[in-house]
Amino acid sequence: MIRTGIYKLEKFDRAALKDIFGRERNISISLYQQLDKIDNFEEKTRYAEIILNRFNTDRNVIKRTYRDRFNNFDSLSINKIQDQGYDRISILDLAISDGRASCFFLEQALLKLQNFQYTGSDIHINYYLNKVKAGTKSFIITGEDQKIIEIVHPPFVWNLARTEGGFYFINNLLKNHYLKKARAAFLNHKYTYQEKIELIHPDYQTLLTKSKDFHIRKHDLFDPIPAKYCVIRAMNILHTGYFNREHLLSILNNIYNGLEMNGLLIEGSNENAGSPVNGAIYRKYEKGFKILSEPEKPSRISELVLSFRDINKND
Repeated sequence: MIRTGIYKLEKFDRAALKDIFGRERNISISLYQQLDKIDNFEEKTRYAEIILNRFNTDRNVIKRTYRDRFNNFDSLSINKIQDQGYDRISILDLAISDGRASCFFLEQALLKLQNFQYTGSDIHINYYLNKVKAGTKSFIITGEDQKIIEIVHPPFVWNLARTEGGFYFINNLLKNHYLKKARAAFLNHKYTYQEKIELIHPDYQTLLTKSKDFHIRKHDLFDPIPAKYCVIRAMNILHTGYFNREHLLSILNNIYNGLEMNGLLIEGSNENAGSPVNGAIYRKYEKGFKILSEPEKPSRISELVLSFRDINKND
């Protein structure tokens, strides 16, 4: 059986999302850079969600993201930051995906906070569309690590982190065939044309231009944080749906060492945009974290966070 994909914006409409049998079609991540061609804001937002939700890498599944996802929780978090009386506020926003779920937080920070620095980060921000030459319809998508993560050979789109069941045996045969060809061509530098695909939503990009102290950078949660921050925000990422206990403790250790003493960790997750957030705000102390506030619903990982102890300290 054959399942074709969507790789051109003019065919990316609601009717084109599924094939004639009602099955979901594969969607190329390259469409993300074409969203500005859609004038309707709601349609643009909806398509951005669909593209990201269907895009995988070998390291992760791009997490679901929405505009105005944590508004009430974000407002309460900004108030708690204000209450601390920091002389100079520095904020690190982890795992932002394309930044849409961070827009309201940053907007509120601009309204209420003075003299602050902001850095958004994610493990993958830039991807690259590679062609043998500019006019070629076929292409591959690579990450910053130069690994091939998607192959497009019209009418097919194959994301290499997604597996096709045995029902799609023709797709699997073709994918393996073109993957071998693509790897050989890439190793032999046959792809001479390249475009960067930046997974940053235009609304978030606009907010980043509001201050010279606003930045975005690549960061792996398992890597040490290379600076000290007053506030580290980690929304919809620190939970067992993404990581096991050992991994969460490793990430918490990096967060702890990336916070100034008495700095704040803000974490939480919810089911849908606008729904109550299971989350908490913690303050760093000499050996670990203490809860400062649980603004909406109790955090799903508060027990783990409160049991964390700095591995460099002795009890």
